[in-house]
Amino acid sequence: MPGTNRRRYGPKPKKKAPRFHITSDEQARRERVGAFIRRRREQLGLTQAHLREALGYRHNYSISAVENAREGLALKRIYAWADVLKLPRDDFFQFVVGTLGKLAIAGAGPGGERPMKDRAGETLSVAEQELIVNVRRLSPKYQTRLRDQVAEYLIVEGKEFLRQGPGRKSR
Repeated sequence: MPGTNRRRYGPKPKKKAPRFHITSDEQARRERVGAFIRRRREQLGLTQAHLREALGYRHNYSISAVENAREGLALKRIYAWADVLKLPRDDFFQFVVGTLGKLAIAGAGPGGERPMKDRAGETLSVAEQELIVNVRRLSPKYQTRLRDQVAEYLIVEGKEFLRQGPGRKSR
């Protein structure tokens, strides 16, 4: 009799989706890349939400999953990640796929951080560096508004202001 065993032993178990086994080398590479991305994001003063918006992801979970090595970077998005993190595209690609063991950021010190300098080459104070980091955390819209307000203030005061933003270089 068909089906009698089902009544006796319960419903047929559902098949689970096959899981891909990740080698220890792949997991180590994911951890290395994730840790690097987190350090670089924090160095630039960006939040996971900023990255999510810039890269077009729907949820912050996607960024968190990459940083915590639960997921790897999609090959088709590596250049976009490099652009947002302000890294050389080809070097970052090689770093992510594992052909480049270490990715050095030009001028970065041992901790991955470097002291910020002004145009004259003098090191900025801690307060000035914190201000820059906080301004970088603002969305591009508010960064532009802040630059415009500072420029307007300095013009009223009779001082010169150099605007430097995405795609702008004017006096």
